[in-house]
Amino acid sequence: MRTTVGFASDLGLLSEEYDAARGRLAGNFPQAFSHLGLIRAADALTAALA
Repeated sequence: MRTTVGFASDLGLLSEEYDAARGRLAGNFPQAFSHLGLIRAADALTAALA
């Protein structure tokens, strides 16, 4: 998860895609589905560790 958060913009927003070759955010910006996926992953990790 720390890696995913590292791809966020200066404002903490995620885009639809990340261009690894160019090292930049790509696609629609900001993307609600990217944020929702991050929140759900964090919630699942928290539940698994509890």
